Amino acid sequence: MKVQGQEHAEWGFKKPLDGWHLVEIGEGHGMLKNKEGELVKNDKGEQLWKFNAKINDDTAEDNEADVSQIVTESAFGERKIADILAAIGEFKKFEEKFPGDRSFFEEAIINRVIIQIQHKFCKMRTETTKDGKYTNVMEIASVKYNPTDSKKEKVAGKTGKEKVAETKTVAGASDAWD
Repeated sequence: MKVQGQEHAEWGFKKPLDGWHLVEIGEGHGMLKNKEGELVKNDKGEQLWKFNAKINDDTAEDNEADVSQIVTESAFGERKIADILAAIGEFKKFEEKFPGDRSFFEEAIINRVIIQIQHKFCKMRTETTKDGKYTNVMEIASVKYNPTDSKKEKVAGKTGKEKVAETKTVAGASDAWD
């Protein structure tokens, strides 16, 4: 056999811990498809999109855990995309490039969003469902955001200053909306 099995193999799936995380938006975003390659829609008939993201903090126990977002072609999906753009600091430039009452799901716009969000950083707060089966992203914010509450919840990850510098280096200037 080309590949040999191992008695103990780790395949890399990590479940994010509850709390705030430093997150990198990845690559390969697009319409959600099933194993047969068919487009997936929700029970309301709305198209689903997958925006890949993972925790990117080498000091975190759950570093590289998947926190990808499923976004529906709906009013809430529009809100999620707008909030992602705002959290990574790209919303103002987006509005300048695409003024007026437009939908993020217009082909020209969604294609541009997919390119522009790659390798950008933000913070996301995750929470596990009561049954323990799923982890949901409850909040999104810029890397500058410093969350506090009455419980003095600990922020997962760095302050973000290091990652902001990396984002500018990796992603280049944010003027590429043309």
